[in-house]
Amino acid sequence: MLAHLTSEASSLEPTPVGAVDFPAKWTSQKADTKNADWQNQWGSWSWVRHGKVSFMALLRILRAKPSRGSGFGRQIETQLRGFQNIGSQPTSAMLAVDGGFAGCLAGAAVGACVGALWTKKQDRGRSPTRQLTAASEKLRPDALLHPFRAQQLDVTHEPVSPQPDSPRHPREFKRRISGKFSMNENKVLEQKVVLAMVGLPARGKSYISKAIVRYLNFVGCPTQLFNAGNLRRSAGKSGVDANFFDSSNENAKKLRDELAMECLDQLLAFLEKEGQATAVGILDATNTTLERRRKVKERVLAHTGIRLIFLESICDDGAILSHNYDLKLGNEDYVGMKAEKALQDFLERVEQYAQVYEPVEDGECSDRCGYIKLINAGEKLICNHCRSKDDEYGVMRYIVGLMSSINLGKRCIMLAVVGETEHDRKGVLGGDSALTQAGKQHAAALARFVAEREEAAGKPMLVMCGTLTRHLQTVEALKAIRPNSGQKPRKVLKLQRLNELCAGDLDSLSYEEFKEFYPEEFSARQRDKLNYRYPGVGGESYQDVLFRLSFLVLRLEQIIGNVLIVCDKAVCRVLLAYYRGVKNEDLPYLQVRPGVMTFERSHIGFTEDYVHKMGMSPAISKSCAELQSMAGAK
Repeated sequence: MLAHLTSEASSLEPTPVGAVDFPAKWTSQKADTKNADWQNQWGSWSWVRHGKVSFMALLRILRAKPSRGSGFGRQIETQLRGFQNIGSQPTSAMLAVDGGFAGCLAGAAVGACVGALWTKKQDRGRSPTRQLTAASEKLRPDALLHPFRAQQLDVTHEPVSPQPDSPRHPREFKRRISGKFSMNENKVLEQKVVLAMVGLPARGKSYISKAIVRYLNFVGCPTQLFNAGNLRRSAGKSGVDANFFDSSNENAKKLRDELAMECLDQLLAFLEKEGQATAVGILDATNTTLERRRKVKERVLAHTGIRLIFLESICDDGAILSHNYDLKLGNEDYVGMKAEKALQDFLERVEQYAQVYEPVEDGECSDRCGYIKLINAGEKLICNHCRSKDDEYGVMRYIVGLMSSINLGKRCIMLAVVGETEHDRKGVLGGDSALTQAGKQHAAALARFVAEREEAAGKPMLVMCGTLTRHLQTVEALKAIRPNSGQKPRKVLKLQRLNELCAGDLDSLSYEEFKEFYPEEFSARQRDKLNYRYPGVGGESYQDVLFRLSFLVLRLEQIIGNVLIVCDKAVCRVLLAYYRGVKNEDLPYLQVRPGVMTFERSHIGFTEDYVHKMGMSPAISKSCAELQSMAGAK
């Protein structure tokens, strides 16, 4: 029987190994050379050659994972038929072997299974770091089998710190060098814009101009305000009466024009100093006459690459005007003057300007000059020639977006940081842990504060928070205190954009572990806290948080009424930077206090105040204080 099998197998020529779908190492040139030498040396031994064929067929059976119930002999016959490529030639003789030959094949199969189980058991004893390393080596694409994938993965990675071979920290990550720090588009794109305010006094020009400065600086576009009134007061003309603004007063009119042109020259010098980057200068003056606007236009368009936009604020709403008049009484021109006398003088000043007021018309526009008309603080918005074909990424989209959101109504924005969490107590970065007992006391004190504010305002406030456990627990405490009867129910918006800055792969590490195991990441963050982005999926920088909160800022500008924002420290720093007008570079170092920071709308922007109630001082451990230092506090 065995002789018959040998004679039949010797008449068959094996198929070249390269024509069969075997692993790449079997098809390499080195392997082919070895096979050729072996066959030359042992080619006369036909039983050895066909023994190799049978062994390879057995390996294919093990790799193919045969289905349950299929005959072992039929699978051997199928694999041998495909391997030898003998078509319809009979191979039953090859299977008509004695018990000894079948026993060899069965023993080899059992041995392979036992070996696989033993290898798997040995792998279980390895450390997690070595298992991850071994897995990554096995999954690494082979250049011969997957040349297209190997080419796609051929990117430059920054070397990372060697990770400790310990189950406590098996984290490994690689990332592109370009992804380590974020970038602001306004530092790359170049566009220069002059915004010249137009309108009667007390129409919200100063508030609108300061809002533009605050918002554009917030999104990373250098913007500066040049106020003609401040220049007049610094020139010794503070406290002048309404006669100074009389159009028939030629000397005063000439002085006002000279001061306005001097203010414009300072603005143009600022734009030139900013170099090849986006920058905006705002001329805060009345500019109510066509003659004044013509002079401004001639001087601005004489500089190449600068666009001029007249921003006109028109208001005839009695409630808004009355509120603005009251705010104007705090002007430097009326220091020490009684309110009644100051109001009378200011109304006379408005009348002097109204006599010569000329609204902006379409005829004043050109390729580099346009206008925006804001009527009744956002009730109506008109734009003309604000963008050209070259302004695909222009800064005007920020300005127009803000103008469609802004309102001059009375309101208060309140920022409250959540209380202490379990991770705070342990000094752990990030995570989604619950509040401690001190954190729950903080939430209860915050609820009492909200109740007092709602009772004073006579209506419930809007509450915004994130979607993390600590946010939801803090807001849950507010349900214990319901609004007064007859009031509308309190609205709560749970927004993911208010979640804390995500630390990516370094989330849930302690301060000491971050510094010890990832020193390169730690030093990189110390160099640039604003733009440093944490590694891994979801890792963010302060710049990323600023970008996702820029849409929320526009939403806050639209809201009429009081708003409470419950957030974490990093998000609170970003919002503090917006309302305080702090530079982005100083944003990560702002101190966050445990109470409530309030921002009340005024004629110059927002007036900040700080409120602290009993129970708003959650206990902070030493490790948590160090964690706050790592997060950005000085």
